[in-house]
Amino acid sequence: MADGLVKKVDKAAGKLTLAHGPLQNLDMPAMTMVFRVKDSAWLNQLAAGDKIRFMAENVNGLLTVTHLVPVK
Repeated sequence: MADGLVKKVDKAAGKLTLAHGPLQNLDMPAMTMVFRVKDSAWLNQLAAGDKIRFMAENVNGLLTVTHLVPVK
């Protein structure tokens, strides 16, 4: 799980823009990038500025958030 800050929620495209810490499982440094989400219902629960903990994986060549937990 990595820390993330929601920068943008794109419900129409089913994507999140996240500023995130290092993603160890993907060998990726901290950066801001766009991810697909496994469950589009998650997008209804998020807004820009929200902090989350998440897991991202390479699903069929697309970086996808596969697990997400809002941080209070």
